[in-house]
Amino acid sequence: MSPIARIEGLSVAYKIRNGLFGAQKSLRAVNEVSLELHPGEILGLVGESGCGKSSLGKAIIRLVEPTSGKIEIAGVDFRQLQGRALRNHRSNIQMVFQDPYASLDPRMTVADILAEPLRAHGKYTAAQLDEKIAASLNRVGLRPQDAKRYPHEFSGGQRQRVAIARALILEPKIIIADEPVSSLDVSVQAQILNLLRDIQRELNLTMLFISHNLAVVKYLADRIAVMYLGKIVEVGTREELFANPQHPYTQALLAAVPIPDPLRERQRRRVPLKGEIPSAVNPPSGCAFHTRCPLAYDRCRVETPQLEISADSGRKVSCFAVAKPRPIQNA
Repeated sequence: MSPIARIEGLSVAYKIRNGLFGAQKSLRAVNEVSLELHPGEILGLVGESGCGKSSLGKAIIRLVEPTSGKIEIAGVDFRQLQGRALRNHRSNIQMVFQDPYASLDPRMTVADILAEPLRAHGKYTAAQLDEKIAASLNRVGLRPQDAKRYPHEFSGGQRQRVAIARALILEPKIIIADEPVSSLDVSVQAQILNLLRDIQRELNLTMLFISHNLAVVKYLADRIAVMYLGKIVEVGTREELFANPQHPYTQALLAAVPIPDPLRERQRRRVPLKGEIPSAVNPPSGCAFHTRCPLAYDRCRVETPQLEISADSGRKVSCFAVAKPRPIQNA
């Protein structure tokens, strides 16, 4: 099946300064990332805070302009679109943000919030607007009469439902969900996750689900991409990745997830993860993970591994020690 979205060599860099008069530096948040999204699948994107997950999601929808790379959405070169063409094609891909209170205009009613994208992308009569707004609210578990209320009158979970309704009202093919449950209570998280899963199945949506919570991604995703310091280091199906993680970073992330069974928790093998995540302003040479990797050897310090098929697992891994026969480690 052909992918509905293809990302090739995508990079995002921000210009920053040290203090008011400091020298300008470049922070590369996303570093030559390549991904494919297939119709009707949920691709989970995981990694530590600050690894570039949100920047990648915003770059795909062009809320942040990439510095290089290609974005193809539904067969169209998305990076080449401008003006009205970009606005029209953007209806195919919508975003749900992490904090619903920050992403909803507090001065607008829910009716105005949901009507805004409809007015921007097409011509509708007042009756048609009311009908689409009511249907969208029903889809996310809210009442049509809630359209008259303001965001501050809702709970956090209800506000996120409004944000999801806004993303769905244009009937997009792709949804980018950027940590949509991380600011919610645990019980409410489960409700929103079930809602997203049900809507995705009902509408056969393609979804990029961004999260640092591996348990959430395991519940929701079909495939998982693991990101570290701006690069994708491993991509595989949910079953493959949780049963047999290949990259040392993926192994460390999974080892940090607690197991409810105390006996299994004590018996399982831990993967040591040393130090702090390096700065994206001054990243390490070679493999970005080599400063924390228990398997690193000399080659890792000078060469950058590519995301390629692992000989052992058949999935994509960016690691010299995994993708190819490993030489004798230096003492």
